[in-house]
Parts: sequence; C-alpha cells; structure tokens
Amino acid sequence: MRVAGFTPIAILAIVLHLCAGTTGLTPSASAQGAFGDSSDVNLNDGLPREAEGITVDQNLGQQVPLSLPLIDSNGKSLKVGDVIDGTVPTIVTMNYSNCPMLCSVQLNQLTASLNQLKLKLGEDFRILTVSIDPTESTERAAETKAKYVDEILNQPLANRGWTFATAKQPVITKLADVLGFRYRYDESIQQYNHPAMLAFVSPEGVITRYSLALNFPADQLRLALVEAGEGTVGNAVDQFIMWCYSYDPDSNSYTPQAWRIMRLCGAGFIGVMLAALVPYWVGRKGGPQSDAAGATDSDAEGSPSVVPHSNEQ
Repeated sequence: MRVAGFTPIAILAIVLHLCAGTTGLTPSASAQGAFGDSSDVNLNDGLPREAEGITVDQNLGQQVPLSLPLIDSNGKSLKVGDVIDGTVPTIVTMNYSNCPMLCSVQLNQLTASLNQLKLKLGEDFRILTVSIDPTESTERAAETKAKYVDEILNQPLANRGWTFATAKQPVITKLADVLGFRYRYDESIQQYNHPAMLAFVSPEGVITRYSLALNFPADQLRLALVEAGEGTVGNAVDQFIMWCYSYDPDSNSYTPQAWRIMRLCGAGFIGVMLAALVPYWVGRKGGPQSDAAGATDSDAEGSPSVVPHSNEQ
C-alpha cells in the first residue's frame, strides 16, 4: 500500500525515526541501556586457565641435586653432577623436542647469543637441557641437539659442552621443583604449557641467577656467567665490570651501579691529583734549604783566605 506517494519501507523508516526522537535515545545509548551502565561491566582481563601457575619461582641460592640420574642424547646414563662437576658454571634449561613454538624460539635466541659470546662453550661454561617430556626418546633428543649445535658456528666445542638429556618423571619433577620451573601438561592439546627459563648455576651447583626473557644479549649472558663462575670465568676486566654492575630483576638485566662508578671516579680523580701535586710539594719543601746550603758553600769557597799579620820587626 502506498500513502501519499510513500512506499511502505519509507513509512517504516519515518516511524522508527519518530520513535527514536520520542524516547530521546541514540542507537548507542539504547545499546548501553540494554547492557547496563558501562561502569558495571567487568572485563575478563585475567590469565586463561591454561596459563595459571605457569611461571618460574626464582630459587636463588638453592642447591641443584647433583645425584639425579639422566640419559644423554647418546643413550649414555649420567648424573647431573657429571655436567655440573665443580669446574665451570652451567646454564640449565628445561624444554622438550616436540614443543610447537616456545622452545624453538628460546633456543634459537640462545644459539644466536652463543655465536656472539666470547666465552667458550665447553671450556668456560656448559649447558644442560633436560626434557620435561618423560616419553621423549634418545633419538629425538639427539635430533634436537644436532639442530641447535649445528647453528653455533663460533663455538667449536659446542657438541661437547651442550648436553641434551631425558629423564623419568620423578627426576623431571624434582629438578623442576628445585629450579622453580612451573609447568603443566594439557591433555586437550597433548602439549606442555611452560615458561621460558635459563638458570645460571655455579660450579658447585648453586643457582646464582635466572633469565626469563626470550632475548639473551651476549653481554648479559657473559655477565651472568661471570657471576655464576665465582672467579673461575673471565679475566680481570670481566671481574671489574661485574663489580660496576648489578642485576635488576625489574628489567631482567644487569645495569650499572651509579654509586660504585661515582666512587671509582672520585678515587681516580684523587689519585691523579696526588700524582700531580706530590712532586711539586716535595720539590718546594726541599728547594729553599738546598739553595741556602748551596749559597753558603759558594761563599765559603769564594772568600779570600786571611793571612795573619805580625807587628814584630
């Protein structure tokens, strides 16, 4: 039906417009009214259930059990203490070969930093990677090791210095608990939800530092190894730099200690001033006496000798 030249669609549009004007509501306001005041809306900004509890408790100072049994990528039985043997520091990681993404990203970043690192893997430090998957085979661990070792072109001893190992579930659980590594197996996707972690361990097996970022700059890696080495890694320059830096947990990196650098600069300035002024003071103190003594000697030598005169005829 047409009314005064208007089609039914046009009439319907006019009626809707009049209704909106009568109620005084804009479309957005109507939607807001339908869902209530926006201030009452609670956004779900928390972690998903799968990610809850997936973290790393930084157990600094904790002793890593050296007697835990492992099987390396060659099928050889060994203990944690065969890697952490009291000679050099060790980086400990927990990953698994069938990880779809995070482990690959973490270990690729680690190998990139190792290629830039001046310290020698297998000589100055070691790496121990333990699989969190108790069903992982020795052959699969060997494939994973070959993949990453082949990427470290600047570390000729990488094959000897980087141990990939598997273990039974009780051993994995014990090591993860000591390291504070919290992970969970997700049955629905048959994968492990886990964090990224590097644990730096002293030659005696004490946890000294963690790195929880995916990026491991070579300079930060070096400082962490020097600290973990407790004097066994690096040269005098490294120890001096370590004295000037401290670990900042907020930035997950080593940062300069301003007060130590200021003390060092102040001591250096005083030393330079003393080196410049002491010779001046010594010369000034001894100068006048030497000059007076020299003048007296000259007068004594230059004065004519007096011959006694007799009045006797």
